[in-house]
Amino acid sequence: MLFAEINRKFTEAVADLMARGYVINTATMGGSQGEVGKVDLTDGKEIIRVVLDNFGTPVVRIEGRFYRMEGLKLIVGRVTDQVTPNSQNAWQTVWNGNLEVISEDVFYEIGREHRDGSKWYGTREEAIAQQDKEAERYRTRYIEKQQEFPDAAREIVLPFIRRQPRCKSVRLSEIEKITKHHSRSRTGRMSVQYVVNARGNSYTLG
Repeated sequence: MLFAEINRKFTEAVADLMARGYVINTATMGGSQGEVGKVDLTDGKEIIRVVLDNFGTPVVRIEGRFYRMEGLKLIVGRVTDQVTPNSQNAWQTVWNGNLEVISEDVFYEIGREHRDGSKWYGTREEAIAQQDKEAERYRTRYIEKQQEFPDAAREIVLPFIRRQPRCKSVRLSEIEKITKHHSRSRTGRMSVQYVVNARGNSYTLG
């Protein structure tokens, strides 16, 4: 879903209220609380706000993985603040956080912003699936190819492991595996790391 489709849904929400006899309540629409856009409507008895607002958290942990959860919310809400319909008093304030929500549509951002500034939106499940796919693509392209060493290599790394904190008494049998990791950065630079797993922990060598 593109932003144009969200605009269409916003328009439909406003048009539905107008078809039911509501008119624009201009005096309460000044100023901004950071929302993308808003329209206030009244039937002379109450005020209904249609507002499109941003939401987001840097990261959300879901089943051990971290995801960005950002997007837009289209809210139709009844004004609960002490505001008089059809008043010319432009100092009356409608607070978005005080709305009595009538309906709410949530559009999750899928992927990063395109070069032309456009974004794609969808459901929460679609956003998670896209980020899983992005992480797998990155891992496949950049991160690593692994090579596991034979058991004989454990004796070589044992002195290294015993120098680690709280590992002085580690036995040879407690070294689970040794792997060589080949990684490629986004700039194309290759790097190699040796990882030793012992007593349920990982230690990087070199």
